This record gives sequence, structure tokens and C-alpha cells, in this order.
Amino acid sequence: MKIKFLLSSILLCVFLNVQGQQSKIAKTFNEVLQIISQATGTLRDLGSTTIVINSTSKAYFGGGHTRGTVQVQLPRGTEKWFYRITVLDVKSTYSYQSNESLYYVLKNNLSDNSYRPTTDGVDFFLLGTSGDAASFGQTGNNNFTYIDGYNHLNYNSFCEGSNIIQDNLWIGVRNNNKVEGLKVIVEVVAYGHFY
Repeated sequence: MKIKFLLSSILLCVFLNVQGQQSKIAKTFNEVLQIISQATGTLRDLGSTTIVINSTSKAYFGGGHTRGTVQVQLPRGTEKWFYRITVLDVKSTYSYQSNESLYYVLKNNLSDNSYRPTTDGVDFFLLGTSGDAASFGQTGNNNFTYIDGYNHLNYNSFCEGSNIIQDNLWIGVRNNNKVEGLKVIVEVVAYGHFY
């Protein structure tokens, strides 16, 4: 009986520890703002990239790509980093104004102003090596590895945070829409005590 109780207590502690570690990852924009507001470090804008990804039918018949990747180069001293994914119609010429960028919004603790002009979604993956990014980039290849817990299927525009800090990181987006091509804006901001 005592062994059962002891074993149950240990498992409960392990579960609570894992839950506590997972809660440190910001999953909503408000959680991102809360982390920033309580922090003593600084933010660094790592830029914005726009990816154009074809529909699956156009990629099949026209030779285009249904996937795109962005390399994330975190500066030394990064403790957490945040990204915003904005999904647009492929013909859109939209870009965020400087006072709407993810960096500006986080720096000034403003509310979520993500633009969502379409209901279409993309599949999102955080990739841990350049080899994973290369495999992911091959249209039709479903044999790629991503970092567990950092994937979303059929998501529209969103903002999220990560505490995965390593030298080789990539964001991958995939369009599964058979008819509509999409344009995706990927913004990345690092937080930390930079040297």
C-alpha cells in the first residue's frame, strides 16, 4: 500500500513538473504579452519574411511548391522568442505598417492586431535541422521530422512563443488547399539579455 502511494506521488510530481514546463510556452497572444510585461530583458526584431505557396493542384500541374521555410537565427542571449504567422490570399499585396509589426506590438504591449483577411489555413511546423527543412520543402514528402508540440494543422493567422533555443531552427508552412494559393507573412522577435 505504501509503495503504491509513493509511486502515485512520484508520478503526480512528474506530471505537475511537465505541466509547469509546458505552461511556460506562450500559446496565445495574451500569454505572449504577459511574459513580455513581466520580463526584465529586451526584445530584438529578427525580421519579417513573406512566403508564397501554391495550391496543391497548381503545384502538381505547374511544378510549383506547396511549402515554404524560414530560417530562424536567434542571437546569443535569447531566452524566448515569438512568431506571428499571417495567412493572406496569394494575390494580396498587404504588409504590416511599422507600427503594426509584431516587434512594435510586443514592445509597446498593445493588443493583438493580427490581420485575418481569409479563412484559409496553413499547416505550421517548427523544424530543428536544415535537413528537416530540406525534407519538409519537398512537396508531397511527408517523411520529415519536426519539434514535438510545435505543429498546427490548418491554422489561420496566429501568434505564439517558444523556449526552444538552438542554433538551427526553421519555421515551415504548408498549403493543403487544392485550389487557392496562399501568401504567408512570418515575423520573428527574440527576447533575452543579449551580449
